[in-house]
Amino acid sequence: MRRDVRILLVGDEGVGKSTIVTSLIKESFVAHVQHVVPEVTIPPEVTPENVTTYIVDSGAGLQDKQHLETEIRKAHVICVVYSIDNPNSFDRIPTYWLPYFRQLGVNVPVILVGNKIDLRGGQVTNEALEDEIIPIMKEFKEVETCVECSAKLPVNVSEVFYFAQKAVLHPTAPLYDSRDHVLKPACVDALKRIFKLCDINKDGILDAAELNEFQRKCFDAPLQLQELEGIKDMVREHAENGVRDDGLTEAGFLYLHTIFIQRGRLETTWTVLRKFGYAEDLRLTESFLYPKFDVAPDCSVELSPLGYQFFTDIFETYDKDQDGALKATELDDLFSTSPGNPWRSQFYPDTTIADDTSPITLQAWLAQWSMTTLLDHRTTLSYLAYLGYPNEPRT
Repeated sequence: MRRDVRILLVGDEGVGKSTIVTSLIKESFVAHVQHVVPEVTIPPEVTPENVTTYIVDSGAGLQDKQHLETEIRKAHVICVVYSIDNPNSFDRIPTYWLPYFRQLGVNVPVILVGNKIDLRGGQVTNEALEDEIIPIMKEFKEVETCVECSAKLPVNVSEVFYFAQKAVLHPTAPLYDSRDHVLKPACVDALKRIFKLCDINKDGILDAAELNEFQRKCFDAPLQLQELEGIKDMVREHAENGVRDDGLTEAGFLYLHTIFIQRGRLETTWTVLRKFGYAEDLRLTESFLYPKFDVAPDCSVELSPLGYQFFTDIFETYDKDQDGALKATELDDLFSTSPGNPWRSQFYPDTTIADDTSPITLQAWLAQWSMTTLLDHRTTLSYLAYLGYPNEPRT
Protein backbone atom coordinates (compact mmCIF):
# COMPACT_ATOMS: atom_id res chain seq x y z
CA MET A 1 0.00 0.00 0.00
CA ARG A 2 1.32 3.44 -0.90
CA ARG A 3 2.64 5.66 1.88
CA ASP A 4 1.48 9.02 0.50
CA VAL A 5 -1.64 10.44 -1.14
CA ARG A 6 -1.77 13.54 -3.33
CA ILE A 7 -5.24 15.13 -3.41
CA LEU A 8 -6.03 17.84 -5.98
CA LEU A 9 -9.07 20.13 -5.77
CA VAL A 10 -10.39 21.49 -9.08
CA GLY A 11 -13.59 23.23 -10.13
CA ASP A 12 -15.01 26.42 -11.55
CA GLU A 13 -14.19 29.82 -10.08
CA GLY A 14 -16.09 30.70 -6.92
CA VAL A 15 -17.15 27.18 -5.89
CA GLY A 16 -15.08 27.35 -2.67
CA LYS A 17 -12.05 25.12 -3.29
CA SER A 18 -9.63 27.30 -1.32
CA THR A 19 -12.16 27.80 1.47
CA ILE A 20 -12.59 24.02 1.87
CA VAL A 21 -8.83 23.58 2.28
CA THR A 22 -8.62 26.48 4.74
CA SER A 23 -11.60 25.19 6.77
CA LEU A 24 -9.91 21.80 7.07
CA ILE A 25 -6.65 23.29 8.33
CA LYS A 26 -8.14 25.97 10.60
CA GLU A 27 -11.12 23.81 11.68
CA SER A 28 -13.28 26.90 11.26
CA PHE A 29 -14.55 29.16 8.48
CA VAL A 30 -12.21 31.86 7.16
CA ALA A 31 -14.12 34.52 5.23
CA HIS A 32 -11.28 35.89 3.11
CA VAL A 33 -8.75 33.46 1.65
CA GLN A 34 -6.19 33.83 -1.11
CA HIS A 35 -7.02 32.88 -4.69
CA VAL A 36 -5.04 29.61 -4.54
CA VAL A 37 -3.96 28.21 -1.17
CA PRO A 38 -0.36 26.89 -1.07
CA GLU A 39 0.12 23.12 -0.98
CA VAL A 40 -0.63 21.61 2.42
CA THR A 41 1.22 18.59 3.85
CA ILE A 42 -0.50 16.55 6.55
CA PRO A 43 1.85 14.17 8.40
CA PRO A 44 0.90 10.48 8.67
CA GLU A 45 0.43 10.45 12.45
CA VAL A 46 -2.67 12.68 12.21
CA THR A 47 -4.45 10.70 9.48
CA PRO A 48 -6.54 7.55 10.10
CA GLU A 49 -4.68 5.65 7.37
CA ASN A 50 -1.22 6.67 8.63
CA VAL A 51 -0.10 8.08 5.27
CA THR A 52 1.41 11.44 4.35
CA THR A 53 -1.27 13.50 2.60
CA TYR A 54 -0.63 16.37 0.21
CA ILE A 55 -3.58 18.69 -0.49
CA VAL A 56 -3.24 20.84 -3.59
CA ASP A 57 -5.52 23.75 -4.47
CA SER A 58 -5.92 25.07 -8.02
CA GLY A 59 -7.35 27.98 -9.97
CA ALA A 60 -9.65 27.75 -12.99
CA GLY A 61 -8.59 30.90 -14.85
CA LEU A 62 -6.60 31.01 -18.08
CA GLN A 63 -3.52 32.11 -16.14
CA ASP A 64 -3.79 28.92 -14.04
CA LYS A 65 -4.11 26.45 -16.93
CA GLN A 66 -0.48 25.29 -17.16
CA HIS A 67 -0.17 24.81 -13.39
CA LEU A 68 -3.55 23.04 -13.35
CA GLU A 69 -2.55 20.54 -16.04
CA THR A 70 0.73 19.80 -14.26
CA GLU A 71 -1.07 19.13 -10.99
CA ILE A 72 -3.76 16.99 -12.64
CA ARG A 73 -1.03 14.72 -13.99
CA LYS A 74 0.64 14.48 -10.55
CA ALA A 75 -2.56 13.81 -8.56
CA HIS A 76 -3.45 10.44 -7.06
CA VAL A 77 -7.10 11.51 -6.69
CA ILE A 78 -9.02 14.55 -7.94
CA CYS A 79 -11.85 16.27 -6.06
CA VAL A 80 -14.10 18.17 -8.48
CA VAL A 81 -15.83 20.86 -6.44
CA TYR A 82 -19.14 22.41 -7.46
CA SER A 83 -21.40 24.84 -5.64
CA ILE A 84 -24.97 23.80 -4.87
CA ASP A 85 -26.16 27.38 -5.56
CA ASN A 86 -24.58 27.33 -9.04
CA PRO A 87 -26.16 24.56 -11.18
CA ASN A 88 -23.80 25.38 -14.04
CA SER A 89 -20.80 24.36 -11.91
CA PHE A 90 -22.42 20.92 -11.51
CA ASP A 91 -23.45 20.65 -15.17
CA ARG A 92 -19.85 21.28 -16.26
CA ILE A 93 -18.56 18.21 -14.42
CA PRO A 94 -19.67 15.69 -17.11
CA THR A 95 -19.40 18.15 -20.01
CA TYR A 96 -16.03 19.76 -19.22
CA TRP A 97 -14.04 18.52 -16.21
CA LEU A 98 -14.28 14.74 -16.58
CA PRO A 99 -13.66 14.77 -20.37
CA TYR A 100 -10.75 17.17 -19.71
CA PHE A 101 -9.04 14.63 -17.42
CA ARG A 102 -9.48 11.92 -20.04
CA GLN A 103 -8.13 14.21 -22.74
CA LEU A 104 -4.97 14.61 -20.64
CA GLY A 105 -4.67 10.82 -20.37
CA VAL A 106 -5.25 10.88 -16.62
CA ASN A 107 -6.96 7.88 -15.05
CA VAL A 108 -7.25 8.40 -11.29
CA PRO A 109 -10.22 8.21 -8.91
CA VAL A 110 -12.51 11.25 -8.87
CA ILE A 111 -14.58 12.49 -5.92
CA LEU A 112 -17.42 14.93 -6.60
CA VAL A 113 -17.75 17.56 -3.87
CA GLY A 114 -20.90 19.66 -3.52
CA ASN A 115 -19.99 22.73 -1.46
CA LYS A 116 -22.11 25.44 0.23
CA ILE A 117 -24.91 23.19 1.50
CA ASP A 118 -25.51 25.89 4.13
CA LEU A 119 -27.24 27.85 1.34
CA ARG A 120 -30.07 25.30 1.28
CA GLY A 121 -31.38 26.90 4.43
CA GLY A 122 -32.85 24.39 6.85
CA GLN A 123 -32.62 21.50 4.39
CA VAL A 124 -28.98 20.42 4.45
CA THR A 125 -29.55 16.95 3.00
CA ASN A 126 -30.24 16.60 -0.72
CA GLU A 127 -32.66 13.69 -1.15
CA ALA A 128 -32.24 13.79 -4.95
CA LEU A 129 -28.42 13.58 -4.85
CA GLU A 130 -28.24 9.91 -5.81
CA ASP A 131 -30.48 10.44 -8.85
CA GLU A 132 -28.30 13.36 -9.95
CA ILE A 133 -25.01 11.49 -9.53
CA ILE A 134 -25.84 8.02 -10.90
CA PRO A 135 -25.92 9.08 -14.60
CA ILE A 136 -22.46 10.64 -14.20
CA MET A 137 -21.06 7.56 -12.43
CA LYS A 138 -22.45 5.29 -15.14
CA GLU A 139 -20.74 7.29 -17.89
CA PHE A 140 -17.50 7.99 -16.02
CA LYS A 141 -16.30 4.92 -14.13
CA GLU A 142 -13.52 6.93 -12.48
CA VAL A 143 -16.07 8.73 -10.28
CA GLU A 144 -15.97 6.97 -6.90
CA THR A 145 -18.53 8.89 -4.87
CA CYS A 146 -20.06 12.29 -4.14
CA VAL A 147 -19.77 14.17 -0.84
CA GLU A 148 -21.71 17.30 0.06
CA CYS A 149 -20.18 19.74 2.52
CA SER A 150 -20.15 23.28 3.82
CA ALA A 151 -16.85 25.06 4.30
CA LYS A 152 -18.75 27.79 6.14
CA LEU A 153 -20.49 25.79 8.89
CA PRO A 154 -18.15 23.71 8.56
CA VAL A 155 -19.84 20.35 7.86
CA ASN A 156 -18.38 17.22 6.21
CA VAL A 157 -15.12 18.98 5.28
CA SER A 158 -12.90 16.28 6.81
CA GLU A 159 -15.10 13.64 5.14
CA VAL A 160 -14.16 15.04 1.73
CA PHE A 161 -10.50 14.24 2.34
CA TYR A 162 -11.27 10.94 4.07
CA PHE A 163 -13.11 9.69 0.99
CA ALA A 164 -10.35 11.04 -1.26
CA GLN A 165 -7.72 9.12 0.72
CA LYS A 166 -9.89 6.03 0.71
CA ALA A 167 -10.32 6.17 -3.08
CA VAL A 168 -6.54 5.93 -3.47
CA LEU A 169 -5.71 3.46 -0.70
CA HIS A 170 -8.77 1.22 -1.12
CA PRO A 171 -9.92 1.74 -4.72
CA THR A 172 -13.24 0.40 -5.97
CA ALA A 173 -12.34 -0.02 -9.65
CA PRO A 174 -10.16 -3.18 -9.40
CA LEU A 175 -12.74 -4.97 -7.24
CA TYR A 176 -16.25 -4.01 -8.25
CA ASP A 177 -18.27 -3.21 -11.35
CA SER A 178 -20.45 -0.31 -10.22
CA ARG A 179 -22.57 -0.51 -13.36
CA ASP A 180 -23.56 -4.18 -12.98
CA HIS A 181 -23.18 -4.26 -9.16
CA VAL A 182 -20.98 -7.37 -9.17
CA LEU A 183 -17.43 -8.28 -8.19
CA LYS A 184 -15.00 -8.14 -11.09
CA PRO A 185 -13.60 -11.47 -12.38
CA ALA A 186 -10.05 -10.84 -11.09
CA CYS A 187 -11.43 -10.07 -7.63
CA VAL A 188 -13.59 -13.21 -7.69
CA ASP A 189 -10.56 -15.32 -8.66
CA ALA A 190 -8.42 -13.83 -5.87
CA LEU A 191 -11.12 -14.32 -3.22
CA LYS A 192 -11.80 -17.89 -4.38
CA ARG A 193 -8.09 -18.66 -4.03
CA ILE A 194 -8.03 -17.13 -0.53
CA PHE A 195 -11.11 -19.16 0.43
CA LYS A 196 -9.45 -22.36 -0.73
CA LEU A 197 -6.25 -21.61 1.19
CA CYS A 198 -8.25 -20.90 4.36
CA ASP A 199 -10.27 -24.10 3.97
CA ILE A 200 -7.64 -26.13 5.79
CA ASN A 201 -9.40 -29.51 5.60
CA LYS A 202 -10.61 -28.89 2.02
CA ASP A 203 -14.24 -29.76 2.75
CA GLY A 204 -15.61 -26.76 0.82
CA ILE A 205 -16.67 -24.73 3.87
CA LEU A 206 -15.01 -22.47 6.41
CA ASP A 207 -15.96 -23.77 9.85
CA ALA A 208 -15.71 -21.74 13.06
CA ALA A 209 -12.05 -22.63 13.65
CA GLU A 210 -11.06 -21.79 10.07
CA LEU A 211 -12.98 -18.50 10.14
CA ASN A 212 -11.27 -17.56 13.39
CA GLU A 213 -7.84 -18.33 11.94
CA PHE A 214 -8.72 -16.26 8.86
CA GLN A 215 -9.83 -13.38 11.11
CA ARG A 216 -6.64 -13.62 13.18
CA LYS A 217 -4.40 -13.63 10.11
CA CYS A 218 -6.11 -10.65 8.47
CA PHE A 219 -7.22 -8.52 11.42
CA ASP A 220 -5.21 -9.78 14.42
CA ALA A 221 -8.38 -10.51 16.39
CA PRO A 222 -10.68 -13.54 16.77
CA LEU A 223 -14.36 -13.46 15.88
CA GLN A 224 -16.69 -13.35 18.85
CA LEU A 225 -19.31 -16.11 18.82
CA GLN A 226 -22.11 -13.56 18.54
CA GLU A 227 -20.40 -11.91 15.55
CA LEU A 228 -19.90 -15.26 13.85
CA GLU A 229 -23.54 -16.25 14.27
CA GLY A 230 -24.65 -12.83 13.02
CA ILE A 231 -22.56 -13.21 9.86
CA LYS A 232 -23.93 -16.68 9.16
CA ASP A 233 -27.53 -15.54 9.76
CA MET A 234 -27.12 -12.67 7.29
CA VAL A 235 -25.55 -14.94 4.66
CA ARG A 236 -28.28 -17.58 5.14
CA GLU A 237 -30.94 -14.94 4.56
CA HIS A 238 -29.46 -13.31 1.46
CA ALA A 239 -27.07 -15.73 -0.28
CA GLU A 240 -28.35 -18.98 -1.74
CA ASN A 241 -26.17 -21.90 -0.56
CA GLY A 242 -24.03 -19.43 1.39
CA VAL A 243 -24.02 -21.58 4.53
CA ARG A 244 -23.71 -25.37 4.68
CA ASP A 245 -23.25 -27.63 7.71
CA ASP A 246 -22.97 -24.50 9.85
CA GLY A 247 -19.97 -23.29 7.83
CA LEU A 248 -19.46 -20.55 5.24
CA THR A 249 -19.32 -21.74 1.63
CA GLU A 250 -17.36 -20.13 -1.19
CA ALA A 251 -20.60 -18.48 -2.38
CA GLY A 252 -21.16 -17.10 1.12
CA PHE A 253 -17.59 -15.82 1.32
CA LEU A 254 -17.98 -13.96 -2.00
CA TYR A 255 -21.35 -12.57 -0.90
CA LEU A 256 -19.81 -11.14 2.29
CA HIS A 257 -17.16 -9.25 0.34
CA THR A 258 -19.76 -7.97 -2.12
CA ILE A 259 -21.72 -6.56 0.82
CA PHE A 260 -18.58 -5.01 2.36
CA ILE A 261 -17.89 -3.18 -0.90
CA GLN A 262 -21.49 -2.11 -1.47
CA ARG A 263 -21.58 -0.67 2.06
CA GLY A 264 -18.38 1.30 1.50
CA ARG A 265 -16.14 -0.96 3.58
CA LEU A 266 -13.58 -1.52 0.86
CA GLU A 267 -10.77 -1.39 3.39
CA THR A 268 -12.00 -4.76 4.74
CA THR A 269 -11.66 -6.54 1.40
CA TRP A 270 -8.38 -4.77 0.60
CA THR A 271 -6.94 -5.78 3.99
CA VAL A 272 -7.74 -9.42 3.19
CA LEU A 273 -6.27 -9.22 -0.31
CA ARG A 274 -3.08 -7.51 0.86
CA LYS A 275 -2.57 -9.98 3.71
CA PHE A 276 -2.55 -12.72 1.08
CA GLY A 277 0.00 -10.89 -1.06
CA TYR A 278 -2.15 -9.13 -3.66
CA ALA A 279 -1.29 -5.74 -5.16
CA GLU A 280 -3.72 -3.19 -6.63
CA ASP A 281 -3.72 -5.02 -9.97
CA LEU A 282 -4.87 -8.14 -8.06
CA ARG A 283 -1.68 -10.01 -8.87
CA LEU A 284 0.59 -11.46 -6.22
CA THR A 285 3.47 -9.09 -5.58
CA GLU A 286 7.06 -9.97 -6.41
CA SER A 287 8.09 -9.33 -2.79
CA PHE A 288 5.44 -11.80 -1.59
CA LEU A 289 6.44 -14.54 -4.02
CA TYR A 290 10.19 -13.94 -3.81
CA PRO A 291 11.18 -12.53 -0.41
CA LYS A 292 14.76 -11.37 -0.06
CA PHE A 293 16.98 -14.42 0.34
CA ASP A 294 20.67 -14.08 -0.41
CA VAL A 295 22.68 -17.22 -1.05
CA ALA A 296 26.48 -17.06 -1.16
CA PRO A 297 28.08 -18.52 -4.33
CA ASP A 298 29.65 -21.43 -2.43
CA CYS A 299 26.43 -22.34 -0.58
CA SER A 300 23.38 -24.44 -1.44
CA VAL A 301 19.75 -24.32 -0.29
CA GLU A 302 17.70 -27.14 1.18
CA LEU A 303 14.29 -27.54 2.77
CA SER A 304 14.08 -27.15 6.54
CA PRO A 305 12.10 -29.61 8.70
CA LEU A 306 9.23 -27.08 8.65
CA GLY A 307 9.34 -27.06 4.85
CA TYR A 308 9.22 -30.87 4.66
CA GLN A 309 6.36 -30.88 7.17
CA PHE A 310 4.36 -28.38 5.10
CA PHE A 311 4.77 -30.37 1.88
CA THR A 312 3.91 -33.59 3.74
CA ASP A 313 0.78 -32.04 5.26
CA ILE A 314 -0.48 -30.64 1.97
CA PHE A 315 0.16 -33.99 0.23
CA GLU A 316 -1.89 -35.82 2.86
CA THR A 317 -4.67 -33.22 2.73
CA TYR A 318 -5.17 -33.67 -1.02
CA ASP A 319 -4.78 -37.45 -0.89
CA LYS A 320 -8.55 -37.75 -0.56
CA ASP A 321 -8.74 -41.53 -0.88
CA GLN A 322 -5.82 -41.91 1.55
CA ASP A 323 -4.03 -44.43 -0.64
CA GLY A 324 -0.63 -42.82 -0.02
CA ALA A 325 -0.37 -41.40 -3.53
CA LEU A 326 -1.76 -38.52 -5.60
CA LYS A 327 -3.75 -39.19 -8.76
CA ALA A 328 -3.60 -36.68 -11.61
CA THR A 329 -6.90 -35.09 -10.49
CA GLU A 330 -5.65 -34.78 -6.90
CA LEU A 331 -2.39 -33.24 -8.09
CA ASP A 332 -4.27 -30.72 -10.25
CA ASP A 333 -6.47 -29.83 -7.29
CA LEU A 334 -3.41 -29.34 -5.08
CA PHE A 335 -1.88 -26.92 -7.59
CA SER A 336 -5.16 -25.03 -8.19
CA THR A 337 -4.06 -22.08 -6.02
CA SER A 338 -0.88 -21.70 -8.10
CA PRO A 339 -0.04 -21.18 -11.79
CA GLY A 340 0.01 -24.99 -12.07
CA ASN A 341 2.44 -27.88 -11.92
CA PRO A 342 5.91 -26.26 -11.89
CA TRP A 343 7.51 -29.35 -13.42
CA ARG A 344 5.07 -29.93 -16.28
CA SER A 345 7.76 -29.21 -18.87
CA GLN A 346 9.83 -31.99 -17.25
CA PHE A 347 6.92 -34.44 -17.80
CA TYR A 348 6.43 -34.76 -14.05
CA PRO A 349 5.30 -37.09 -12.48
CA ASP A 350 6.58 -39.55 -15.10
CA THR A 351 10.14 -38.47 -14.24
CA THR A 352 9.96 -39.40 -10.56
CA ILE A 353 9.25 -42.35 -8.30
CA ALA A 354 5.79 -43.87 -8.73
CA ASP A 355 4.09 -47.08 -7.70
CA ASP A 356 1.85 -49.42 -9.68
CA THR A 357 -1.45 -47.92 -8.55
CA SER A 358 -0.96 -44.15 -8.52
CA PRO A 359 1.25 -41.62 -10.28
CA ILE A 360 3.09 -40.10 -7.32
CA THR A 361 3.95 -41.24 -3.83
CA LEU A 362 4.83 -39.09 -0.82
CA GLN A 363 8.45 -40.20 -1.20
CA ALA A 364 8.46 -38.98 -4.81
CA TRP A 365 6.73 -35.73 -3.90
CA LEU A 366 9.26 -34.83 -1.21
CA ALA A 367 12.18 -35.91 -3.40
CA GLN A 368 10.99 -33.60 -6.19
CA TRP A 369 10.81 -30.63 -3.81
CA SER A 370 14.25 -31.46 -2.41
CA MET A 371 15.72 -31.40 -5.91
CA THR A 372 13.84 -28.22 -6.88
CA THR A 373 15.04 -26.41 -3.76
CA LEU A 374 18.63 -27.41 -4.47
CA LEU A 375 18.54 -26.41 -8.16
CA ASP A 376 16.09 -23.47 -8.13
CA HIS A 377 15.14 -22.31 -4.64
CA ARG A 378 13.14 -19.36 -6.03
CA THR A 379 10.58 -21.79 -7.45
CA THR A 380 10.21 -23.41 -4.03
CA LEU A 381 9.86 -20.00 -2.35
CA SER A 382 7.11 -18.92 -4.74
CA TYR A 383 5.22 -22.21 -4.45
CA LEU A 384 5.30 -22.06 -0.67
CA ALA A 385 3.43 -18.75 -1.13
CA TYR A 386 1.07 -20.09 -3.81
CA LEU A 387 0.18 -23.16 -1.74
CA GLY A 388 -0.39 -21.23 1.49
CA TYR A 389 2.63 -21.84 3.72
CA PRO A 390 1.28 -20.44 6.99
CA ASN A 391 4.42 -19.02 8.62
CA GLU A 392 6.45 -15.94 7.77
CA PRO A 393 9.21 -15.56 6.88
CA ARG A 394 9.54 -18.45 4.44
CA THR A 395 13.32 -18.06 4.19
